[in-house]
Amino acid sequence: MKKLLCVIFALLSAASAVMSAGCAEQRQETTDTVSETSAGTVTTEPAVTEVKDDLPEVKYNGRPFRVIVKSDSEEDIYTEDHEISEPLHDAVFERNLKVCERFGIELQITRDEYSAVNNAISRSVKAGSDDYDLCFVHMVSGASLAQSNLVLPFEKLPYVDLEKPWWDKDVNNGFSIRGNLMMVNGDLSPKSFSITSCLYFNKTLFDKFDLTYPYELVRSGNWTLDKLYELTKNITRDQDGDGVVSKDSKSDIYCLTSWYLDVPYSFYYAAGGMLVSKDDDDVPFYDPQIERDTLIYSKIYSVIIGNNAYFETEMSDYMRVIETFYEGRALFYDSTLNAAGTLREMDSEFGILPVPKLDSSQDDYKSFVNGASSMICVPATVSPSNREFVSIIIEGLASEAYKTVTPVLYETYLKRKITRDADSADMIDYIVRNRVFDMAYVNMHDGVGSYVRDLLKKGATDITKELKQYQKSAKKKIESIVKAFDKSLQS
Repeated sequence: MKKLLCVIFALLSAASAVMSAGCAEQRQETTDTVSETSAGTVTTEPAVTEVKDDLPEVKYNGRPFRVIVKSDSEEDIYTEDHEISEPLHDAVFERNLKVCERFGIELQITRDEYSAVNNAISRSVKAGSDDYDLCFVHMVSGASLAQSNLVLPFEKLPYVDLEKPWWDKDVNNGFSIRGNLMMVNGDLSPKSFSITSCLYFNKTLFDKFDLTYPYELVRSGNWTLDKLYELTKNITRDQDGDGVVSKDSKSDIYCLTSWYLDVPYSFYYAAGGMLVSKDDDDVPFYDPQIERDTLIYSKIYSVIIGNNAYFETEMSDYMRVIETFYEGRALFYDSTLNAAGTLREMDSEFGILPVPKLDSSQDDYKSFVNGASSMICVPATVSPSNREFVSIIIEGLASEAYKTVTPVLYETYLKRKITRDADSADMIDYIVRNRVFDMAYVNMHDGVGSYVRDLLKKGATDITKELKQYQKSAKKKIESIVKAFDKSLQS
């Protein structure tokens, strides 16, 4: 029961990450069975090849390796000293055991709330203490650590090879400056695998309204916001006869149920939106594209506001969002992959889809990574003399996770445990293939990075004025971020 409550709490806190794009890409390269469609090559049976981590064979005679982790990310590094017959837990246990035995180390784990983890790291570094070797932090709140000269660039860790397939390459856009990464992600963090955006649909309602499941639209590359608009048009309706459609009703049906801290981001980034670009030196700059973003916003507005979706803007009422879909009263539900574990108990049949593209000319389906995702960083207090040790163990944990944890997570947990049909399992490959990270969202979450959210809350139709007024403040903010990174690089 405690385990179930933890899962539900994480869901209601919008903590959702799935398989890293770097890992998905590698699985595509090494797959035994693939299917060809006009949307591209899609992995159907991932298979891990043997990739050597090229680490030295050294022993540390019981030396502690000290990790601090968010309490809602226990699956990143379980600490029980035995297996419990739960596949993901036991795979992480096996990873930990193999690394401890291989290098002769002892894992020492500290858990705390995500805000307390940041504070603990900050206090330790500012005091010059050497308390932690590896930190699992909240993506958005943890980004401030990099701006405060509190963490090391991974380029200073000699045995962490970011070109290896167990590291997520797509974090560069959100976290890299001048070719340096202060935070990374990948197979080392199973938690991050469940926090990728997706779209659920109610098969029972699809059958009732004589609609065709969108799986083939996805495979053909034609699953777009326009198609979603067509499917959701005229679906929201009064079913209890009181003359109004109410979120308090137990009968009324909605075309889509969504939350203001999820759907504005998942739809915007899936449609190819991005507020920050990089120059040739990997330095970010604010780069709003008014014409493109006006088109994206107008389509999002049409689906959510124009088609009378249930768009919840109150933190306290988030329960209603999932309940509306769970009770069979919404055609679609925007959320993240970890929601499927709860939805498996609903009476109606459901399927899983990637969030739609802007249009069919867009090359790939793109998936937003929720800000509650774990990110990995190393405190700045790890001295040059200890960086070899720290980097060997980090790389060892990551490479072993690639071999031991990810196949279990991807096949047993994601594809078999949370999905009800083979088509939805296939959709997971589309969902995880291209996760996106935007520096505006990561570092300016309550400003520039949230303009779609703020406009939808107001029911506004014009984005031009909003984006233009951000330009000056966004430029200053990005310049301050670059300066902070530069300072860290010089230390």
